[in-house]
Amino acid sequence: MKAKFNIRSLVLLGLLTAVVALFSLTPIGSIPIGPLSITLNIIPIAIAAIALGPVGGLIMGIVFGIFSFLQCFGIGVLSGMGAMTLEISPVLTFIQRVVSRAFDGLLVGLIFLGLSKIKSKKVLSAITSSVAGAVLIGLFLSVMLLVCYDKDGKYKMSAGMYKFMTSGLPLALVLIAVFAVGFGLAFWFINRKNLSKIQQSCAVSGFSAAILNTIFFMSALVLLFNHTATGLDNKYTITVSNGVISEIKDNGGKDVAFSADGKSAVFGSDLVLTVGDTQETLPSAAGSEAVKFTLSSKKLKGATFGGSSINGNTYKFKTSTADLRGLSDGRYTLKIYKKFNYIDKLRAGKSILLFLITSVGINALFEMVISTIFTTLICTALFKAKLIKTPENLKD
Repeated sequence: MKAKFNIRSLVLLGLLTAVVALFSLTPIGSIPIGPLSITLNIIPIAIAAIALGPVGGLIMGIVFGIFSFLQCFGIGVLSGMGAMTLEISPVLTFIQRVVSRAFDGLLVGLIFLGLSKIKSKKVLSAITSSVAGAVLIGLFLSVMLLVCYDKDGKYKMSAGMYKFMTSGLPLALVLIAVFAVGFGLAFWFINRKNLSKIQQSCAVSGFSAAILNTIFFMSALVLLFNHTATGLDNKYTITVSNGVISEIKDNGGKDVAFSADGKSAVFGSDLVLTVGDTQETLPSAAGSEAVKFTLSSKKLKGATFGGSSINGNTYKFKTSTADLRGLSDGRYTLKIYKKFNYIDKLRAGKSILLFLITSVGINALFEMVISTIFTTLICTALFKAKLIKTPENLKD
């Protein structure tokens, strides 16, 4: 089904955009579970893809991606993960947030287009039942993790659960059996309730929107950030009073020691900061692992660095010794950036597979179920009300 962007289509896009804005700018569209949050914005993407085709899904995916990118800046519901990746690279964060969602909408539109060309109801029922089998696998693994939860375990799972998850062939055989049960139950239910082709197609598309969102988003995270990257290691707040340092606090609010005369401070092995001549012997920071430093404040203008005057509110430098004379009284923010592997840091030594299962699995499962149910109900109603045209092969 190709998109025909008439007035009715534009109105639908406008309404769906408003829904995405509401879900993104308020807590309504985010359900926190563990380290991540379930997003309801995949539902408007699925609806647009079904009602307006691949182009409509693409447009709504871009809209969702833009709002998701804005959340990294704290506009709307703050994304903690987005704030971290933003510190590494705004460009890569934009690609991960926007491009992955755009592909999601485009592909869901193509999936529904493909489903609309299937003439056999049995083939369509088999596809829908396969989706049910996949959902049951997710439910089975989630229940297993909850039952075998161990708060002190490396993967938050018991030793027995870990052994099962890494067993190889036994795990594969169990999951095949679970899939077969889900497939059989769904196939029986579809035929017993005589679900229409439209209902099945909408359900599969809604499920696809959720699972593709997870696959694209997490794949982009791993591909773009699973390398040595520059990231914020720590942030300090420095207070200067009467021309000397009077207080330094780290990102956790803890006090950081500085010289008795208030004219110098040592930030681990990464930076020696001086604000004037000091009589104390300062240690060297030659072993610093930091790659850059950023000092910022509205009071920064006029200070000197290396004999040159600073003219802006932000100054970036790479040397591990900073002689900043003439700092005005006020508060300054110092950020220290180091090279680190973001994904390794995020998963804390876990294998990629188990990290995804334990931290993303339950969230993805909820998104699949919610997206499948609401997409089916809403789009079926739209087709029955003839607000969108029913593809010829999906007419029962």
